[in-house]
Amino acid sequence: MLLYSIAPIICFYLLTVNEYKAIFTAEKWLEQETERTFMIDNLLKEHPLEGKQKKDIVALLGKETAEAYFKEKDNLVYLLGAERGFISMDTEWLIIHFNDDNIADKVEVVSS
Repeated sequence: MLLYSIAPIICFYLLTVNEYKAIFTAEKWLEQETERTFMIDNLLKEHPLEGKQKKDIVALLGKETAEAYFKEKDNLVYLLGAERGFISMDTEWLIIHFNDDNIADKVEVVSS
């Protein structure tokens, strides 16, 4: 009987922890760089980046990843962390492309 009552408590705890990890805040984004993969869906839903100016995105997300694999002159690149899924072999990246007016015109999440 005791075993059957512990399992729901553990499941509830794990769901609560995962829900907390999934909610984007600028503070968590800056402090927990390896946990960004959990936040990315909430970030893109609650704070659509397309159409925003580059300075506003940097104000929200901070400086981009220094040694970014996908870096080009017209984009910002942020390391999100380990690829989502049961077996994660790659890393995920947020890439934000800008037009000539420094307005985000394409946002993508890629794996490498």
